[in-house]
Amino acid sequence: MRRMVCFLVLLWLPAYASDTSYKEWLAFKEAFAVEAGGPTGMYAIQDMLELVAGEALYLSLQKSNDAIRWSKQAGAGSTIKLAYDGKQALLTGPGAQSIDLLQAKDRQRELPNGLIVRVTFLRDKSKLKAWLYNPKLPAQRNFKGLAYFPYDPGGVVTGTFRRNDTPTAVTFMDSRNHAGTMHVVGTWSPQIAGKRYDLKLFSYEKNWSNIDAMLLLLRDRTSGKTTYGGGRVVEVTIPKGAPPAQLSINLNTAYSFLCAHSDYYNCPLVLANVVDTELRYGEKHPPL
Repeated sequence: MRRMVCFLVLLWLPAYASDTSYKEWLAFKEAFAVEAGGPTGMYAIQDMLELVAGEALYLSLQKSNDAIRWSKQAGAGSTIKLAYDGKQALLTGPGAQSIDLLQAKDRQRELPNGLIVRVTFLRDKSKLKAWLYNPKLPAQRNFKGLAYFPYDPGGVVTGTFRRNDTPTAVTFMDSRNHAGTMHVVGTWSPQIAGKRYDLKLFSYEKNWSNIDAMLLLLRDRTSGKTTYGGGRVVEVTIPKGAPPAQLSINLNTAYSFLCAHSDYYNCPLVLANVVDTELRYGEKHPPL
C-alpha cells in the first residue's frame, strides 16, 4: 500500500520538481514571504523618516502602538530618542538601554511595547533611514501573502551576455525624488517569444572585483495589469567578477519593485528595460 501511495505522489508531482530552477523559485518565494509579512517585513512598516548627521528623531510612548510615529520634536512624557552623529545611531529611552543601532544585530532593536526600530543607509550613505515596524500590522492589514504566476520552465531563458569591461554610470531620480547612480555592467541578449532583445543589466557597484550579482529591471505587457506598473526585478548571481558568456536567467524569480508594497522605498523606476510581450512569470500585482 505504501508503495502505491508513493507511486501516486510521484505521478502527481510536476516533471520539473527536481529541477534546480524550480527549487530556486521555491526558495525565492519562501524568502519573500518573510520579506513581506515578517516582523520587519514590508507590510509591518508603520513609519520611516530620513535623517542626516546631527539630527535626532523621537517616538512618544504615551500613544497607543498603532498611533506612534517618528517626530523631529521631542514630546512630553516617556520618549524614545534616536540621535545620529555621522558615526553612531544612538537609541536611548525607556527599555532601549542606550544602544548604537549601527552596531546592533540586524541594526535593529525591539522596544518594550513590541514595536521595532531599525536603521539602514541610503545607497550613497548621505542619509540614515529610521524605520518603525509594528509586527501586528500584516495581520491587521489582512495580508495573506504575495501572489505569483505558477512556475513555468519556459521562464528560464538563456542568452548571450556581453560584459562592459568598464561599467557605465547612469544617474537617475528615484521614487522618493533622490538622485541615484547605478552602473550598466553589460547586455543580455535572449530570444523571448520569438524576438531578440538586448537588455541592460545593472549593479550599484562600479568595479567588477566587487560584482557578484546583477539586476535585470523589466517592464512588459503585464505591467500595470497583472503585475506592478513600475516594473519588476530579477537578481542574477554570478561568480564574483566573472559573468558567463552564456547567461541563463530564471524569470520565475522576478519580483515587484518594492515601491509596489510601500512608498517608503527608493526605486529606480526609469531604468527598466521594456519587453514587448507578456512575461507571465514571477510576482503578480500586489495583493493589497
